[in-house]
Amino acid sequence: MTRPLIGITVSQKQDSRGNKSTHLPAAYAAAIREAGGLPVLVPNEFPLSDLQALRDRFNGILIPGGGDINPTFYAADDHPAIDNVIPERDALEMALIELAVRTDWPVLGICRGVQILNVTLGGTLYTHIPDQVVTTIRHDQPPSVDRSYLAHEVTILPDTLLATITGCNSLKVNSRHHQAIKEPAQKLAVTAHASDGLIEAVELPKHRFCVGVQWHPEGIRDIREHGNLFAAFVNATRG
Repeated sequence: MTRPLIGITVSQKQDSRGNKSTHLPAAYAAAIREAGGLPVLVPNEFPLSDLQALRDRFNGILIPGGGDINPTFYAADDHPAIDNVIPERDALEMALIELAVRTDWPVLGICRGVQILNVTLGGTLYTHIPDQVVTTIRHDQPPSVDRSYLAHEVTILPDTLLATITGCNSLKVNSRHHQAIKEPAQKLAVTAHASDGLIEAVELPKHRFCVGVQWHPEGIRDIREHGNLFAAFVNATRG
């Protein structure tokens, strides 16, 4: 059986001399490979005029975590906590999402990925949860905390693709984000919440596969329910 090609967008790092380098935590590619796909990185410099070439060759797109989205895209004020905004990445991922929605291209969004999925389709974000949401949950676990740490629980709505994939109505997740969906895009269905009400997952109904989650399943994919998310995504790209 031919293994589907899965494009994965990337972030950037910049050294003291201004030299840029592509950056992606290895767990994303490993999760796709283990689920039966072939991961291929898509640089921020990929020309937007040639996105159809990706659509013709790749079976699906994974949009991973990373820096923040320019708040002007969702009509929000700037905030001192907003960090690592990469205009080229914003433009590329938004164009990929628009193409995916238009052509029924399977797409999986993780952390930043669910946020830019929402923004691209017309939704908004909290720019900094600690200043804008009353909560006792620490959503932005510090770097010193292992990525496998299960920070809180989410409730999954019944009769959703996420419920089918995980096979459960609640799930413990890791958590490494300081932003979150505020107003969901009209086209998206909310599929999971944290106990404080924050949206933790969305999906696009009637799409072959368009799911976004706020946590990092790639870091806890050894837990069956989280590993199932990658398996379902890769399987959907075969159709």
